[in-house]
Amino acid sequence: MSRMCDICGKGVMHGNKVSKSYNHTRRTWRPNLHTVKADLGNGTVRTIKICSRCLSAGFVNKKVRVPKAAEAKQD
Repeated sequence: MSRMCDICGKGVMHGNKVSKSYNHTRRTWRPNLHTVKADLGNGTVRTIKICSRCLSAGFVNKKVRVPKAAEAKQD
């Protein structure tokens, strides 16, 4: 599984962790990904991974699950 946002393409970054004594150790920064069921607009619902920035910016329409009790009241 890739650690990459399906909307903006943000992925894992690599760099150095630097201590007080200036020792360098390799480390990684991972994006804050969320697995969301998204409505793609043409009636298809797909599970995608998006970063928190794309989620808060509203780049995707989340599929809202309606409880069965609420469906029965609407009819």
